[in-house]
Amino acid sequence: MTERAVTTGPWVTFSDPHAVEALAKLDLDHLVIDCQHGTADLGTVLPMLRAAALHGMPVLIRVPANEPWQIMRALDLGAAGVIVPMVNTAAEAATAASAMLYPPHGERSYGPIRPSPGAGITPGDGPLLLVMIETARGLADVDAIAATPGVDGLFIGPIDLALGIGAVPDGKVLKGIGADATLAAVDTIAAAARAHDKILSGAVFTPDHARAMTRAGVRLQVYGSDGQWLAAGAKAARTLTDELTAEAEK
Repeated sequence: MTERAVTTGPWVTFSDPHAVEALAKLDLDHLVIDCQHGTADLGTVLPMLRAAALHGMPVLIRVPANEPWQIMRALDLGAAGVIVPMVNTAAEAATAASAMLYPPHGERSYGPIRPSPGAGITPGDGPLLLVMIETARGLADVDAIAATPGVDGLFIGPIDLALGIGAVPDGKVLKGIGADATLAAVDTIAAAARAHDKILSGAVFTPDHARAMTRAGVRLQVYGSDGQWLAAGAKAARTLTDELTAEAEK
């Protein structure tokens, strides 16, 4: 998607093409429409994809689950890549990979409705497949998952991973992403990605976390969300107004 050593873009959780267009105008590398935890679904993403396309912005879609029909639908709509959550075994990774490719390499149904209808006929020429490693089971089988043909990369879900390995102290999830056990798990995932020449990607939550993930080898980063960015801008405006008010009242 870019020649940069590290790429960034947010989760898109609002099912609003205007929000996508506003983000697509920025100097970002990609957007990720979140159909697992966001308000968009596979029935509402088409206008969002079109809004991004106006500005040449690549869009990945995180599907709700590792269901072949959901992956195929995301591809038919024109996603530049698919992120599949909760992939726990090599067999589950193979299921996702098969949905990305047409026969004889996979089981994707041919539906030339949106751009690039031929992508996926030959392995390696289609949209990206990133499978999420975010459970203790996925971590245990990560080398076999990374070795699965058709998987382009591993996507680290740090919060679910921390929860899954019991690394969240007192229920404070953001502390869990920096726990020693979580960082060790990230290193294990990174080693599997390197061993099999796969993209290493993941969600990042703070500048320090982004730096730590970069040091671990995470190059495709999803940083925050549209809602979090909106809230941060509003908070900055409120802080500025409070400062101006204090100055005016002197």
